[in-house]
Amino acid sequence: MTKHIKQGLVLAASLLAVLPAHFTLAQTLPPVTQILPPTAQTSPDDDNRRGISTRPNERVRILTNMRKYLVGLQWVTEALARDDMQAAIAAVRTMGAVNLYDIKLMFPNKASVEFHNLAFEVHSDFDAIARDAEAKKDPKLMLAQIGTVMKKCTHCHETYRLQDSAH
Repeated sequence: MTKHIKQGLVLAASLLAVLPAHFTLAQTLPPVTQILPPTAQTSPDDDNRRGISTRPNERVRILTNMRKYLVGLQWVTEALARDDMQAAIAAVRTMGAVNLYDIKLMFPNKASVEFHNLAFEVHSDFDAIARDAEAKKDPKLMLAQIGTVMKKCTHCHETYRLQDSAH
């Protein structure tokens, strides 16, 4: 079993551990046909997302940070599954404004400005989640807030794609 499969199983188990006993995925998720497109993307030409032009080093930095968010979300879910609110708060803090850095938009068009603003919003949202978790110590509230932020993540990944400025 590969490392990535093990990590996926740990994340899935962590999520299932914090769900109420009466919760079933079939009741809450739409059928796969409503989530996934009927045919898989076969070439870059099939990608109709809006392009965000970046310098190669910026693209790498942005994608690296996105992968760090996935790790942070894994840490949060594992901590909540262990009833370790302090560890969950610490994990959420790693995704907040501490990660902000100045990106100079190479070609500031409407899509790149929207992408940039959404990134700042997500960082701020994670800071707010950490503050609420510190004050209220409510794991269900924390999960609900993370779910709301993840809708923004999904929207971003469905709407935009990073491309080197050479394209």
